[in-house]
Amino acid sequence: MAWTKWHFPKSAVQLETEEIDMQTYGGSPTRGFRSQSPLRSISTSYGTFIREESNSLVFTDFGFADIQPQGIEMRLRARRVARIQDKTIQLWNGSRTISENLQNLSAEDDEVYGGENDRWGIPLTETIPVSLEEFGVVVDLQPHVEYPCADLVFIRSVAMRLYLAE
Repeated sequence: MAWTKWHFPKSAVQLETEEIDMQTYGGSPTRGFRSQSPLRSISTSYGTFIREESNSLVFTDFGFADIQPQGIEMRLRARRVARIQDKTIQLWNGSRTISENLQNLSAEDDEVYGGENDRWGIPLTETIPVSLEEFGVVVDLQPHVEYPCADLVFIRSVAMRLYLAE
């Protein structure tokens, strides 16, 4: 069994338009995104939150061959500042999410999701379309779910690799 090398996406687009825009920085269209304004959650007098979240980003076209992985890892490098958390980390088939949500509310700035025997909830009997240009991963970050905050979010890079049976 062996891992492929890390592959980086060739495309990244925003899935929504009604939340806080993410814009690129640093000259690359697929690395270096930041929110145009802080993601915020404000506590109300009723004990609820008013939330402002970022648009989801979908990273696609990782350039994999037509193979079926035994496991998938996705590495997200972000600057979460104080209280930015995962909302959605899911595989994408070009039109919808196809996997379990691997969100981790305790994720660090450099976080790896999945593993060598982790197909993100997709059974071994189902094909994962890793070779399609439209295949990718949805990344959506949010303000803390329990504490008020207002922080910018920075996504530095996304990379994916596959664990292959020999």
